[in-house]
Amino acid sequence: MTNFNTRAPSKYSEILCDRNLQHVLSSTAEFENAEVVIAIAHKKQAQDLSRALKSALNQTLVKKHIARIVVLNDSSEITWPSETEALLHHPSVTLLSAECGSPARARNLLLDWADTQPKLQWVARLDADDELFSTNSLEGLWNSVRGTSSKAAIGSNKLRKDGEILPEDNIADPKELNDHFQLAGLIEKFASGRQQRELPSCNLMLRTNLGLRYPNIRSAEDHWLVTRLLMLHPSDIVICPFPIYAIYSLDGEDTKQNKSNESWRDQRNRLAYVARTWSTLLGTKRHLLGMGMEGAVWLQHNQVVKEFYPWAISDAEVQELKALLSSGKDIPIPKVRWRKCDGLWQYQTAYESSTIPGGKIAKQAIVQYLKKLYQTGVSTLNIKRDNLIVTANGELQYIDIGKDIKPLTTSYFRDMCARLYSIGILGNKDEELVRRKSWRRQDDALKALPGFEQFYSELLTLLHPQCAESFSDPVPTASFKSDSVTLFIKACGQDADVLTEQVTHIVTQLSYPVTFTKKVLLIDPHRGEFLRQYADANLASVIQQAKKLKDDGLIDTVLVAPADSETIVTTYERWFSQSDCTETHTTSNAPLFPQIWGFDQITTPYVLQCDLDVLVGRRSWQHDYIADMLYACEPEDVLAVGFNIPKSHPHFNPYHGEPGEFAPEVRFGLLDLNRIRNQLPIDNSQSGDRLTLTWHRALQAAMGLRGLRAVRGGDSRSYYVHPRNEHKHLSELTIARDLIAQGREPAEQHEQFDWIPGKHWKYKQRHEAIVFLLKGRYTEHALLKRSLDSLRSQTNQNFGIILIDDASGAAHNWCYPMLLDELEAKTTLVRHCTHAGRMPNFLLAIKEICQDPQTLIAVLDQDDCLMQASVVDELLDAKQQGADLIQMPMYRPNKPINLYRPDYTNPRKAAGANVWSHLRVFTKALFDQVPEDYFKRKDNSEWFDTVTDYLTMLPMSELAKNPVYLDSGYTYWHLRKYYGQDERDREDQLIEELISKPSLSQLVQMLVERMPESFEDN
Repeated sequence: MTNFNTRAPSKYSEILCDRNLQHVLSSTAEFENAEVVIAIAHKKQAQDLSRALKSALNQTLVKKHIARIVVLNDSSEITWPSETEALLHHPSVTLLSAECGSPARARNLLLDWADTQPKLQWVARLDADDELFSTNSLEGLWNSVRGTSSKAAIGSNKLRKDGEILPEDNIADPKELNDHFQLAGLIEKFASGRQQRELPSCNLMLRTNLGLRYPNIRSAEDHWLVTRLLMLHPSDIVICPFPIYAIYSLDGEDTKQNKSNESWRDQRNRLAYVARTWSTLLGTKRHLLGMGMEGAVWLQHNQVVKEFYPWAISDAEVQELKALLSSGKDIPIPKVRWRKCDGLWQYQTAYESSTIPGGKIAKQAIVQYLKKLYQTGVSTLNIKRDNLIVTANGELQYIDIGKDIKPLTTSYFRDMCARLYSIGILGNKDEELVRRKSWRRQDDALKALPGFEQFYSELLTLLHPQCAESFSDPVPTASFKSDSVTLFIKACGQDADVLTEQVTHIVTQLSYPVTFTKKVLLIDPHRGEFLRQYADANLASVIQQAKKLKDDGLIDTVLVAPADSETIVTTYERWFSQSDCTETHTTSNAPLFPQIWGFDQITTPYVLQCDLDVLVGRRSWQHDYIADMLYACEPEDVLAVGFNIPKSHPHFNPYHGEPGEFAPEVRFGLLDLNRIRNQLPIDNSQSGDRLTLTWHRALQAAMGLRGLRAVRGGDSRSYYVHPRNEHKHLSELTIARDLIAQGREPAEQHEQFDWIPGKHWKYKQRHEAIVFLLKGRYTEHALLKRSLDSLRSQTNQNFGIILIDDASGAAHNWCYPMLLDELEAKTTLVRHCTHAGRMPNFLLAIKEICQDPQTLIAVLDQDDCLMQASVVDELLDAKQQGADLIQMPMYRPNKPINLYRPDYTNPRKAAGANVWSHLRVFTKALFDQVPEDYFKRKDNSEWFDTVTDYLTMLPMSELAKNPVYLDSGYTYWHLRKYYGQDERDREDQLIEELISKPSLSQLVQMLVERMPESFEDN
């Protein structure tokens, strides 16, 4: 068993996941009635945390059990210093651990957690590298809001730098902070560097359950929150200059890092602009509805107006939004009118009564919302309650119209679904499920979301019912059973090698649209030499195969001609008035007795009799050839009707034949048994112990004398071809059988009864810009039809198809032309009679059938299907842009939340990096660059018989000059069958073997480096 793992190694990357909140320690019962919590978030700040904790534990409110402490360990795997460890075990301390991803998200988690604690009313912020100034700092802030309806209190702070407390204090001034005009001026001063004193944003005590949260930006997120608070709720914010609340450290790593990059200055400059904008709007008495990170929103004359900040949206982004949200689409987003006013983009939309979602959202509203977005190709990425409304008719709508609305991709769609499910179905906080850095795998993280996998699966099924529905068997069945005709197939011992295949071919080719009263197989038990013998007799095998054909329901009756002389004599007496002959074959060793004895066993008026080796062609499966032949038998002088042969023209050829002109067609024809029996006995002379004529030649002579006819002609939409025995060893005969069965014989075969061998027997080559390659074996008919239906649904029908069935047998694949229906004209159908294997089928399709080097080969497994109607258009666009290898998103119902985005940089080092995944499309020229030996095992003795997705795509992804991944939503429905562990282990071994092969890109580079200049023109 191999140690190889087909999953790429885990890495620390941004994924959509929950906060993985864990309660490590809980405060004791004596603090359960505390009204205030000191919230401390830290990430890798264990040493600084000790000082912050000491200052918190020394607070008078803590000692009075009015306050308690919560510490959040954000993604830090540390061993606590002993002093910190002891402090964390204080009865007032609750210790949480989580994966938050940023300081803002860590603070928001603490606010969310506090909202869940029923006794808590206030959350006091304290950074892990800061400390509370005095023992009564917290009590002073609390006293300022105690017993009021205030929303927050803001205090003052001192500053520490390089371990020293600076002389300048940052005193919170009510006059400055409670007046929006002066507040904007304060922000402009420190943002421009004209003063050092900033907003006292770290000295904040917030009431619980306000719903206000820090914006997730790298710097100044606390200033943004406090500015919004002061602008929107100036009368509800208490400014408490003294006692000083905290000592703020300027030595923190985040502070140092932020000040060293452009984002620190940029965020402050933006904040200054926004503060002045908000102040201006307040000064003009605008009815403000919201102040966000992109712009301000107000109500004006029953119109909602959003004005964007200069940096928030570009002209190009507005044009993209206009196109994306075009008026013809049914999108759960309000219709807006755009305009540019004084250089700033605005939009307006009609104000309508609505509500903001509370805890949960109706599932049906969520499903309809997601369904509309998916079907219109739109993603709304900033999913949170503030950005959603429920209209008066219960429709969920997204109102945050801006840069977070994007063209849909599978990743965006899954994120939308998961975030809306988390909020609306589970009732989680807005930030419980967001994108953040984690070591977890994306699929594992989403599987941990209770019930989401099933929800997502049901949603995709709803969006693509044509892919997921339970289908009835689409195999056509005969609409009528003729009660007057028996099918009669004649075989002998030398047919052992082809019996099953030929009986199946004949029966399936002839049993539609009308079938027979009975299907009978006659076996001539002759063991001696045969006329025009082509194989050794194996009668035991023939009889054994016949029994299985009957057990399988393909034939109804097996007749083995008897060998007793009494039966032979009785039969010859009835047919030829000969009573002293007991040999079963004629003087030329042609079979005689077995066939006429077989006719005597038939109870229907008519028998359609044929030799086992005939090849039956059907140009149209709707042609009722039985009705034609019975009609031709209606004249009283007609005893037999020959089955037609391939004609060069499609016209009906009137049935014709003078008395005695044609013998009854012994190879393939319809006999009126009642009329023939009425003519018995007929003359057949005896020579020695044998009769001289076969039954059809004896009957032909009698018909000439008696004015009776055998006729030929009719509609050549159904025809037959007869291979001569000396040609049955030729390899092209199996191809000829398949092509004739499809009614696709070459012109050389027209007007000929006997098969004409030659190189003209070949499958139709394809030259289209795109060719879909469908390979399979024993594919369920319903699944194949689903796959073909997905091709029918393409809005652009300019493509070809290669459909290869790898020896499922005619009993299974006879109906493929009917399943193809109108697609048959653009399809090369290959039905092998012996199993070829996956790689030989790839090579046949791409190297032999496809002829244009620039043709795109799209691999579509027969049991899979395309999910979108625009696939061909997207592929042609990518081809026009020069793509030589293309992949599109795959959906696996058994792994609904997994995505398979390929990475072409170094796939061998990442277990294939999903370059194997569907939909796989590549140029013929790219495939031809891979040496055929590359597709073989180490010793070059045999092909890889599985994992051909890895086998073909891995080298091509390394050789491709312009590989692209097109993602505008799910494209390919891939229902992989379950394999046992042994098979999975074997596949892993094969994948490991092929990944260990040298990269073709390196080999090509070596060849290029070695190539002399004189080779350049070759």
